[in-house]
Amino acid sequence: MPVFHPQPSKRVHMTQAPSPQEKLATVAASITGTLHDAAQDAKPVFERTVDRLTDSISDMAHHSRDAAVGAKKQLAQKTQEVTSTAEHYIHCAPFKSVLIAAGVGAVAATLVGWLTRSRPH
Repeated sequence: MPVFHPQPSKRVHMTQAPSPQEKLATVAASITGTLHDAAQDAKPVFERTVDRLTDSISDMAHHSRDAAVGAKKQLAQKTQEVTSTAEHYIHCAPFKSVLIAAGVGAVAATLVGWLTRSRPH
């Protein structure tokens, strides 16, 4: 009768499947690493964008300031022209000028009186 000789057992080391928590931790670590790498790659782009925006805002502020200075000069010039025209008119027609001024004053006084008058609620 043949004799059966058992072979020495070969142990197969089976690793346990990772738990859901371990899988989640691995995925989270991978995502965190990817996001960190993306942020590092995007940082120079963001810095250039911020620099461009800062330059644009600065340029707009300078243009606005220049426009305000120009408007102020133009207003001063127009005021001077109107003043000169009024002075010339007063010298040429003083009596008529006094009558016009009195009429304008009367209209202004009437409007102020009408606007400040008590009104029933």
